[in-house]
Amino acid sequence: MRENELRKHATCSVCRKKIGESKVPLFWTVKIERHGLKMDALNRQQGLAMRLGGNAMLANVMGPNEEMTTPMMGPVVATVCENCCTKNVCIAQLAEQESEDEDE
Repeated sequence: MRENELRKHATCSVCRKKIGESKVPLFWTVKIERHGLKMDALNRQQGLAMRLGGNAMLANVMGPNEEMTTPMMGPVVATVCENCCTKNVCIAQLAEQESEDEDE
């Protein structure tokens, strides 16, 4: 990671402190994406599997390998310091916070 990118990750997305304040020179970057299932594609794949005797593996090989989900939001990257990496965190809140920070 180069300096410009490191500066983008200088603040923990959970505690909002600088990543060096944990006294451990390690941090995490976490990519968060939200997807919705495409029911029509899932139904087609399930129908193919049923026509092939319930063999989902065979249907996977013989099917069109189409997209089964639709992105519901653009991906965001969160930074998590060593102190926060073992805390329980609400992913939806973290993603919302990071998408707001990117808009600024």
